[in-house]
Amino acid sequence: MKRALAIVPLFALAACAPAPTWQLVSLRTSEDQPATETSVARVRIDDQRFTGTTGCADVSGSFEGKDTITLENITLGDPGDCSGWARYTHDQLEHLLTENTTFQVSRPADFEMILVAETGETLRLMR
Repeated sequence: MKRALAIVPLFALAACAPAPTWQLVSLRTSEDQPATETSVARVRIDDQRFTGTTGCADVSGSFEGKDTITLENITLGDPGDCSGWARYTHDQLEHLLTENTTFQVSRPADFEMILVAETGETLRLMR
């Protein structure tokens, strides 16, 4: 009984733990091109919602599905006068972060997620 009571606080802490943050580490714009490194683009995924940044603008939305996801309710901020590598990454992501974009999702490891769009673009995220 004492052992069971000792575990209860651990479950409470786990329930309050923040959603993991994933960093976009590479982006492949087509199947015949190599993947390129990206700027500081990050996303926090909490259940079926996400929030993050392209490196130039905030992004948020939701998605349906598990192994195949479809983006919904997307809000992408204005990149303003953002430039350089961050702007390049933003421009590459902008057309993927739209309503009804569908990705196949694989998780090769607990710390890695790969999303492949119907059009062939590949996003590799790590936490």
